Amino acid sequence: MVVVCRPLPTRGKGSTVGKTRGTLLAPLVVLLFMAAGCQTLSESLPETDMKASGESGISGRVVLRETGQPVQGVHVYAYTDYSKNLIGVADHVSKGSDNDGSYLLTLPPGEYYLVARKRVSGANYGPIVTGDLYDHRFEQKAFRIEEGGVLEKDFELEKLSEPMFFQVFTESQRKTMTGIRGRIFDQDGESVQGAFATAYRSSDMKRLPDFASTLTGDDGSFTLYLPTGGKWYIAARSHARAAPEPGEPVGRYDGSDDHSLQVTENSFVEGVEIVLKPFSSQVPAGYTPY
Repeated sequence: MVVVCRPLPTRGKGSTVGKTRGTLLAPLVVLLFMAAGCQTLSESLPETDMKASGESGISGRVVLRETGQPVQGVHVYAYTDYSKNLIGVADHVSKGSDNDGSYLLTLPPGEYYLVARKRVSGANYGPIVTGDLYDHRFEQKAFRIEEGGVLEKDFELEKLSEPMFFQVFTESQRKTMTGIRGRIFDQDGESVQGAFATAYRSSDMKRLPDFASTLTGDDGSFTLYLPTGGKWYIAARSHARAAPEPGEPVGRYDGSDDHSLQVTENSFVEGVEIVLKPFSSQVPAGYTPY
């Protein structure tokens, strides 16, 4: 294994860049931050040697979706826990892909969520920003790696043309005594895993939300921590992109005409249900949809 570390930069004595100033007023940021410290790069064997030695893992090629041309220097990330929102240090990271786009990543047997990213900066950690390449098609699907098995998985990268969003502060920082708990369903009444609820301070919900919940579990349940009580406008999504794609499941709370909930300070509204439906609305000029 090769461990790549970057010391955290400082902003004045005793202050670390990125430190949250408060636990209740931590903002929802437009960047989807990945790791801000170390990533472990797997020194994978060639595929034939991997199979011969009984090693398990994944291999494949990385290409541009538009042209099919191979991409060099792409890192493939494997996460064992989707509840981490695929944020932070991955459990396993491949070396950069070769000239022909091929990559190898040795993994112990188990289930993994896979993503591929290439940052303009050349780093294998840090925020995903406009211009970076990524493939998150498999973000909600777990792949099983068997003992001695090598899974073939290709990635098709596209350029990030708009920011991604999600909360980046830790669970201990975002936890409050006020909020909403509930479940997210699809149109057939089935629980949706890996979705999240969003909260807005105003009725203008065609923009980036003010707060986002934890990702839903197998039963579709979520917890949405809020800094204060009051009237909140509630929606839900299945992806952390700024603008939903046509057909992407999105929804709003339908328990009131204006999609709002009254939340009492230092208590949780329980049993909130949100149904996701395919997105089909036209995006108004100058707005970022929910």
